[in-house]
Amino acid sequence: MKESIMILDACQQITDLKLVSSTWGNVSIRLENGNIIITPSGIPYDEIREEDIVLCDKDGNVIEGTLLPSSELKMHVALYAKRSDVNAIVHTHSLYASIASSIFDEVPILVEDVAMVIGSTIKVTKYKLPGTAELANEVVNIIEDGNAVIISNHGQVAVGSTMDDALLSAQMCEKAAQMYVMAIQSGRSPRALSDRDINVLYEKYVNSYKKLKEKK
Repeated sequence: MKESIMILDACQQITDLKLVSSTWGNVSIRLENGNIIITPSGIPYDEIREEDIVLCDKDGNVIEGTLLPSSELKMHVALYAKRSDVNAIVHTHSLYASIASSIFDEVPILVEDVAMVIGSTIKVTKYKLPGTAELANEVVNIIEDGNAVIISNHGQVAVGSTMDDALLSAQMCEKAAQMYVMAIQSGRSPRALSDRDINVLYEKYVNSYKKLKEKK
């Protein structure tokens, strides 16, 4: 299944980008029939094989797989149920997003490339225990129609219509968090882009740059 290879490639990318370590975090794709494939629980990213990936239905019931699905399966199921535009999810415990998750209520957007990809200020959820329905509901409610959210005292979740989009959102969420943490350390108040300008930049990316990239 080509989507399983995409999952493995995504696992390698988030490892190479140092967005994850060991077994923390998870990746999933929604298939055309509505089913979900997701990384297994407790397996290091460099050891995951195609046959380890778990196939679930849209409600999270396991259809195929000998391993347990990720402990955050509820969150993936809830996001797909809420967002018809989302077909891929990347959840990581990247360093700066995790730092930001314990300090801020939101991460403002400081630069244009992040605005183009994320599309809104990155909000931070309230703390909920991992793997719970409460966390899943909190993430869904806070992310709204954005492409990334930071989970309090935990990490980040990035979404996209494709796996490439979700991976880019994860990278830009981490960049936004790193920039804001470093900017605050300067002792000065960073100048954030306005909601209006973020929206203009995002629409420009979606309607121009992204379409040009998809044609290549």
